[in-house]
Amino acid sequence: MRGGQQVFEAGTAGALEEPRPEPTGENDQPGVQMKKFLLSAAAAALTAAIAPAASAAVVLPDFTVNEGSVPGAAANTFTADKLNGGYFEVLTINPGNTFDTSGYANFGAFFRNDGTTNVPQTQLNGFGAGGYGLYATFTSSGSTTGSTPGSVFTGNTGQFFLYIDPNQDTTLATGATGSAPVARGNIADDYLIASSTQLLSGVGILGNPGAFDLFFGNFTLTAQGGNYFTAPRPFYLVVNVDGDFDALSPTTPGGSTFTSTGDLSAVFVVPEPASLALVGLALTGLGLTSRRRKS
Repeated sequence: MRGGQQVFEAGTAGALEEPRPEPTGENDQPGVQMKKFLLSAAAAALTAAIAPAASAAVVLPDFTVNEGSVPGAAANTFTADKLNGGYFEVLTINPGNTFDTSGYANFGAFFRNDGTTNVPQTQLNGFGAGGYGLYATFTSSGSTTGSTPGSVFTGNTGQFFLYIDPNQDTTLATGATGSAPVARGNIADDYLIASSTQLLSGVGILGNPGAFDLFFGNFTLTAQGGNYFTAPRPFYLVVNVDGDFDALSPTTPGGSTFTSTGDLSAVFVVPEPASLALVGLALTGLGLTSRRRKS
């Protein structure tokens, strides 16, 4: 499921030739319009950078894990390229064909050799004092073509937060609807290691089974996360999360809120350097525009 990413277009030559209406408010001012254009250009360049890596032969970028950074865990370092787990979420389809979803994922295994071989003898979910848990909470919102099997979901916003649970005692519970946050319990020992609040692209197909494919940008490690994910440096900025719907059930007969369980995997993506240069140019232009408005 690597072909599901959206491609954002900043505009066409024909569109640029059309006469513009007179500004009528703050959002119509030329400076604001330029800011929106540059943000769209940056998103377009970054999405284009991801596309070749996602569609080429499967060569997954490696990363290094230092389990000895987890309190109570024994010293152990290994190289992996994929992280697998399972998830539970609540999905609500709103009037106007929009949706909200909220859920959590528990990870259970690392893989290497381009995702083909399980990494042996890790302490993830292990017995005894050295074992620890690894989980994420997530939310997403967007639009959908409907609420029946085969409907397509397109994510507009999304975020996730990745935690380590040294004592393996965390409780996770979803709310009544997809807009409610996940409630976490027994978290005194837990700590955040990474997060992203930038959904670059997201698409899903509703059904039993169904599937989804998400790209998150600006993947950010905390200080403790940098002790756990020790290489490469700098670390990857883009992570691809995809999976399936093993079971999708309405919370009430005929209702618009569903619960879903399934499997997922996470791999990192290295965008094309040329496209990253375009991102830099767009962001530089955005900075110059901002400084001009302040001066």
